[in-house]
Amino acid sequence: MGLFEETKMNFFRKGAMDKVKWMENLNRTILPNQLKRIQQNDKRVLQELVLPKWVKWDLIYDWANSRKVPEGRMCILCNDHNENGIDFKEKYICEQCFFKLKNLE
Repeated sequence: MGLFEETKMNFFRKGAMDKVKWMENLNRTILPNQLKRIQQNDKRVLQELVLPKWVKWDLIYDWANSRKVPEGRMCILCNDHNENGIDFKEKYICEQCFFKLKNLE
């Protein structure tokens, strides 16, 4: 168990439910490009974030490393991230959805 989960459990035991709720909603406040920068250990991202005083860099860094950034682009049909696909009228369609559409013709 990482630092993030341990801290969350400690706050839960102490009854600090506002802090636990903030930690659970952290993925809604940090953008994907900020997440990548945190994973790269770029502390300049702290200037862009609005964080409570009790949040330290180690806590955010541990949370970011436990998150997975999807590879590739998001398909407009299935909403999955894939690396293989085509752009059709400025929209990305993954390979699987493209073949399904092609077989419908």
